[in-house]
Amino acid sequence: TGDGVNDATALKAADIGIAMGKSGTDVAKEAADVVLTDDDFSTITQAISEGKGIFFNIRNFLAFQLSTSFAALAIESIATAIGLPSPLNAMQILWINIIMDGPPAQSLGVEPVDPRILKAKPRKPNENIVTKALLRRAVTSAILIVFLTLKVFDNELDDGRVTKRDTTMTFMTFVNCDLFNAYACRSSNRCFYEMNILDNVSFVWAILGSVIGQLAVIYFPPLQKVFQTEALRMKDLLYIIILSSTVLMLDTIRKKFFSFFFSDTVAPASDKKQDDQVMFDQTDDLFLTEMNSYHSKERSRTIRSRTGSSVVIT
Repeated sequence: TGDGVNDATALKAADIGIAMGKSGTDVAKEAADVVLTDDDFSTITQAISEGKGIFFNIRNFLAFQLSTSFAALAIESIATAIGLPSPLNAMQILWINIIMDGPPAQSLGVEPVDPRILKAKPRKPNENIVTKALLRRAVTSAILIVFLTLKVFDNELDDGRVTKRDTTMTFMTFVNCDLFNAYACRSSNRCFYEMNILDNVSFVWAILGSVIGQLAVIYFPPLQKVFQTEALRMKDLLYIIILSSTVLMLDTIRKKFFSFFFSDTVAPASDKKQDDQVMFDQTDDLFLTEMNSYHSKERSRTIRSRTGSSVVIT
């Protein structure tokens, strides 16, 4: 951090140079990467919090998008390879892309900052946004979605001929698996029962909109003709919901027992380290207070000259 002309070199050389917006010189502001407009050092903490949240939300978004894309591609590829008819028609695949690339995926980008992320170790500046842990989550989710979708399709394809019911059941299973997967992708380390669905209102509206749209495709006659679907019985819907909810079970197993293999973040400090964490937080708060006090006084300090007189700099 700095505010004077003599700080320009250090601000330029730092990984992230921060200049004071009110009391800083133009030279310091030009050399810095970030300008602190209110000269309040606590704002830096808030900015770091938002930055970390955005970064990990992008990762969660990518985990969801990649798992959806992998699953859709694998379903068609496997069905072709083993000689099965296409489980989904072109309009259904297009609908999946519109729903999954639309509101549910976008709403993951506004997920509130997870407190555990704030306690995670700082990442390297050159760290890739797509990590091995992210790819592992995406691939394992895609494998389960492919298995469940093809299982339903194979069970329905009892006479060897693809009917509207066959594709409707398969279509509904894939979409439900992806909606459950979207909920699981809200966090890379919290299980589904540890997350409050109301924390992200945008996600709630996105899921509700997707569910209503999906039901319209299945039960609204004009859309049935377009997407080649037919109405399903309540028993069929319950079967699909129970089957597709296993995506949440897989996600819970990953996060509870294999977090070291699938998680991008570090868990909070253990109980025996809480005292050290509290001491660190108190020291950090004291540092911010002292630095704010220093910069407020810097604007009206008194410099005593050699002759004993003084000059006030404002």
